[in-house]
Amino acid sequence: MVMAQGQLNQKQMQSILDNPEGSDLVDEKTKGLLRLAAKMTRESYKVTPEDIEALRTLGLSDEMILESMHVIAFFNYLDRMADATGAPVENLQDMVAGMA
Repeated sequence: MVMAQGQLNQKQMQSILDNPEGSDLVDEKTKGLLRLAAKMTRESYKVTPEDIEALRTLGLSDEMILESMHVIAFFNYLDRMADATGAPVENLQDMVAGMA
């Protein structure tokens, strides 16, 4: 989305994906949400009240946190459906880049 909006180029986006904690391209709230996304994707059963409180400490409201969790879960669902059905997604980054 940020690439399509012209906010970040592909190299910048890859640098965030490679090292989100060390990136100066995203703010602390975004880093917190990226940590949540990684945890929900890899080990959703390990998300704790402390994880949610850490996001509140960064200034996210409960509504923002819940909405983020819905988006994370939805994209995980779509990814798993694409994997299970063999839907072609290999050119997604190129497609998004072409939208810019």
